[in-house]
Parts: sequence; C-alpha cells; structure tokens
Amino acid sequence: MSWLAAAPALLAAAAAVIGPGLVATAPLRAGAVARAALAGLVGIVCAGVAGTVFGAIGAPFHAAQVLAVALAAGIGAALLRRRLPALAVSGARIPPVPLALVWTGAALVVAVVAFAGVPDPDRISQTYDNVFHLSAVAAILDGFPASPLTLRSLIETGASGIAYYPAAWHELVAMTSQLSGASVAVSANAVWIAVQALVWLPGVAWLAQVVLPGRPAATTVLVALPLGAAFGAFPYALLAWGTVYPTGLAHALLPAALAVVVIAARGLATARRGERAAPAALLIAAVALAVVALAFAHPRVLATWALLLLPFAAWVLGRGFARAWRRGGRARRRAVGWLGAGTGLSLALAGAALWYAVTRLGLFDEPLEDRLSGPQAQAVQGIGDGIAQVLTLQAMTGSGATTTTVAPFLAAAVLGGAVVAVRRPRTRWLVVAFALAAVLFVLAAGSDGVIAKLATGVWYKDRFRLAAALPVVAVPLAALGVLALARFVRRRGAPRLAVPLAGAVALTSAAGLALTGTTAASADVFALPDERATWQIVSQKQIDFMDDRVAGTVPAGQRVLGDPWDGSALTQLFGRREPVFPHVNGQWDAARLTLAWDLARIEDDPAVCEALDALRVRYVLYNPHEFGGGDPAGNHFPGPHAAVEAGLFTEEATDGESTLYRIDQCGALPD
Repeated sequence: MSWLAAAPALLAAAAAVIGPGLVATAPLRAGAVARAALAGLVGIVCAGVAGTVFGAIGAPFHAAQVLAVALAAGIGAALLRRRLPALAVSGARIPPVPLALVWTGAALVVAVVAFAGVPDPDRISQTYDNVFHLSAVAAILDGFPASPLTLRSLIETGASGIAYYPAAWHELVAMTSQLSGASVAVSANAVWIAVQALVWLPGVAWLAQVVLPGRPAATTVLVALPLGAAFGAFPYALLAWGTVYPTGLAHALLPAALAVVVIAARGLATARRGERAAPAALLIAAVALAVVALAFAHPRVLATWALLLLPFAAWVLGRGFARAWRRGGRARRRAVGWLGAGTGLSLALAGAALWYAVTRLGLFDEPLEDRLSGPQAQAVQGIGDGIAQVLTLQAMTGSGATTTTVAPFLAAAVLGGAVVAVRRPRTRWLVVAFALAAVLFVLAAGSDGVIAKLATGVWYKDRFRLAAALPVVAVPLAALGVLALARFVRRRGAPRLAVPLAGAVALTSAAGLALTGTTAASADVFALPDERATWQIVSQKQIDFMDDRVAGTVPAGQRVLGDPWDGSALTQLFGRREPVFPHVNGQWDAARLTLAWDLARIEDDPAVCEALDALRVRYVLYNPHEFGGGDPAGNHFPGPHAAVEAGLFTEEATDGESTLYRIDQCGALPD
C-alpha cells in the first residue's frame, strides 16, 4: 500500500483521535487550536471510560461506544455552559487561512521526518514493546476487552485481580481500523501521525499562548506550531526507541494537560474573595481531566506532568503567600496556617511514598547499585555530553548511540527565550521546569550512580522518556525567543516577521534531524526484509505465510503455539489466529508454562496434552530465529524448539522459512 492510499486510514485516525473530544466539548467556547488540544485530552478520557464500562459488561469494544460516552459528556458540557455562561477555554481568534497553512505545514514536516525512510504504511515497528502493543490491538479487534483494568491479563494469564495497562493507544488504533477497514499496521502509523498533528502540535501551541501572556495570542500560536515539529527528542525519538506508543501518546497530551491546569489556577488566583467556589471547582476538574487522561494514556507520564507543573505551582502559591503576608493580620495568620498544613501534608505524602517503596517495592531488598541496570537505563555517555546535548539540542535518535547534529538556530531561540523568561516573574517558572527536566535527563544518560538512579527511577532511568519532556517547555521558550528577536529587529512588523522566522528555524532544524539520523532511525526499526528475518520480528515472507497458510489451516477458535521470539506472537495480527504467547514476556498460567518448557515430553507426560486441550492447541508455528538477538534472561520458551527439533510433530505446511506443524499425539480437541 502506498502512503497516498492510506488517506482513508489517516482520516479515520483523525476522527478517532479528536472526534470524540470535539463532540464532548462542542458546547464550550474555544479557539480552534485550544479546542483541538482540549479535545485530545477529553477524547482519551472518553475512550478510556468506554473501554472500562463496556469491557466490564463483556461487550466487544467499538468506536460507537466512545461516541456514546462523548455525547454524554457533551450534555454535561452544555449544562456547565448554562451554569457558567462566561466560561471560555480560549478567546484567541486566529485568521483561518494562515492557521491552516502553518498547521498543515508543521504536520507535514513531522510526517516526512518520521516516515520519509519508510516505503509504505503497512510496516510495523519491529521492536520489543511493539510485540505486545500489536498483539493487544489485534486481540481487541477480535473481542478482547479494551478496558485498562484488564488489558495486562493478555500477558498475565497466571495472575488474578486487576491487571491494569493503559489502553488508550490500543483503543485509538482499534477505532481507526474499525472506521477505515485498514490493517492494524496501517492504523498504528496513521494514529501516530494524527496524534502528533492533532494533539501534540496544537497542544504546544496552546501551551505557548497560555504561558506567554502579553504577547499577541494569534502570533504566538502561529510561531509555536512549526517549532513543535523541530525537536528530535519528541516526537521522533520515542517512535524509534521502544517503540513506546502509549508513552508517546501521553507525552503528546502533556502540553494540553499543563495548559488546562495553568488556566484554571490563574482563574482561581485572580478570583475575588467570596467568588472562588466556581474557579476552585474548575481547577479541580482541570486537574482531574489531566490526571485521568494521562492515566489512560500512560500513568508513568504523570510524574513528568507533576515535575513540569511543580515550578508553576510553587510560583503561584509563593506569590499568594507573599501577598497575604504583606496584608498582615488575619490574612497572614491564615497563610501561615495553610503553609504549615501544606508542609505537613507534603511530608506525610513523601513518607508514605518512601514506605511503599521500601515495603511494597523492596527498595532496599538488593543494593541500589544493582538496580536499573537494563539497556534502557544504562548510562551511555558522560555528564558533559548530556549538558552539551541540552544546550545545542542534539537529540538521541534511538538507533544505537547515534545523535543528530546540533540545531544552532533552534538552540539560540530557546536560549533567547529563556533569557527573556527569566526577566519576567510570570514566565520564570518555564526556565525552572526546563532545567529540572534537563538535569534528570543528564543524570539518566550520563551516570549509573545511586543518586542518578534514585532521582530518575520513576522514569525507569530511561533517558529517552526524560529527554521527551524537554520540548514540552522548550517550544514555548523557543517561541518567546523568536517573538523577542522579531520585535527587536522590526518593532512595528514583528508579528509579520515572527511567523516566517519560526518557520525558517523549524525547517532548518527538521532538515538537520532528517539528514543526521532521525529519519534513518525510524527507517531502521520499520525495516521489513523480504525473507529470513534476523534481528527483525518478522519478514514479509513470514507475514504472507501466516496470512495464507496459518489462517487457512488452523481452524477458527484454536490457538497457535510457538516461541514468541520468532514472530509467532503475531499470529492474531497477521494470521487471524490467537497465539498462546502474545508477547515475549509475561506471567503465564500453569498450562502455558507447561507448553513453554515441557512440550517435548508430550509422549510421556499427560500434563502436556491436558495443557494443549485446555488452551485449544493442535498446531505449532516455527521460524527459528530470535529477533533482536534474543534475550537469554527472558527467552523462556525452549519447549517448542525441543519438540520440533526432535521431530515429534507432523509437517502441515512450509515455505522453506516458516513451518506449520500439526500435533497428533493428543487426538482431536474435545468439544
């Protein structure tokens, strides 16, 4: 399939990503960019609620369920509008033609930088995490509940109780496939583009408008939009590293999750005494919206949201305390009381967190030096290298140790914006937030010491997840730098100069990313060999075999057994037959463990046939390779290899690379 032929999937992805949110927020007053950013947050909540509610009653997930939830939310928004007729999310009016041109241009830049090296849209990211993500989407489309409360049970078949895993990304891809008829692979790529174009770009533009008061709102938005496409750390690096789609979705939501809280907090801070009930309720609602949306997308990103929001909260609270202190009397006593209560609550929460980490997570069960030592957490450079990357905006690509070239114009814009922001109390917190994220990134990438592990452990000490936080506040800072330069160069015509200047900065930076590693990194993880996959999960020949011979031979309702490290985990995706092991890692039940380890004992151990009967298995798919070189610590599936190599099963079909075997020792499956 060509990228042009994927247009229906792209349109369906756009409808899935912001359609429900637009329905739910239709009664509210908002500008186009603010509405899109807010719709992204609300739409994720609608999808998560639909998956949870309908999953609880056993109904297969469908896009219509999300629309039903959105309509109900829209009724609530209409009632809110009647109660608060003056409520407006954003009053900015932006000329539609320039907005459309700049927005479309920025979206095209993102798509080209990310996928210029990927020949067609029906390729998958051949990475570890994506095995589970693709299997989960395929399972949802086949009727598995899309509830985040149960999604992890796909790979925790031996566990009981709540099996939480953020399901929002999987729901968006499933909705796209349902609406367009496109394959899961095409739908996944379409959703990635739609999320960046319709959530990330308007989100950072809206955040820039919100946090840069005193600047022309329309110009600020038009400047920030192209700059959102200029940073390598996000959105591009998380496409190649992982590929961590849910984390990428949550990071795309971050700007809007910050903006909605900043707006609500300012409304409460400026409200008169006796008129604070409604603003306080709106602030609570804004925080709840941000938290729930990020939890449905990926709850780990809540820590990033709190990190970036902390300087703003400290500034607002500090300013309120100083104002009350100056007034003296009762106001001062009340402020001191609130300060004491807040300090006590913070200490109590910190103590509870430490207690949980020690007693539940076993923080000190082994030396801290031995923790967080996996490949995603290992230091790959020196502290000085990380500092240089932050200052010059070099980005790690996700392909080995490759970093992109420096981005001098973009770095100058961020630095200039930081200088301007520091001089103004209302924007100073942006610099602090950027510095906090930068310090954690530098520690994660450059140190394996105990301090680095403690400081970055909530992010798995993953340098890519922390680097992805930087553009969230760097885009507003860069926009501020461009606006300041345009005003300095041409005071009267500053708005007319700022937008093309931002476009030039974004294009030069994007060109540097594309030519020095970012595009190549995406092409690398989406590489699809014609045959004989080695480090890849599957080859095209293997996909064709599953689509033709597996689907045509294995009866519907039966599972397919195989080593998930050789691509058999994706039989539901490509062969429409559920795999016994949908991921290379899991907490498996007793029957699956028997097949994983003891399949070769089928002729002398009755437990093997009992497990095959319980799981409804009579076929083994075999393609002897281990993608990514395998993992000796995680490859716990010797059973299929030993049984096949011992010649225990009957060859049913082969293409010289993949072989489908029939298991005859256990007789026909019981009814």
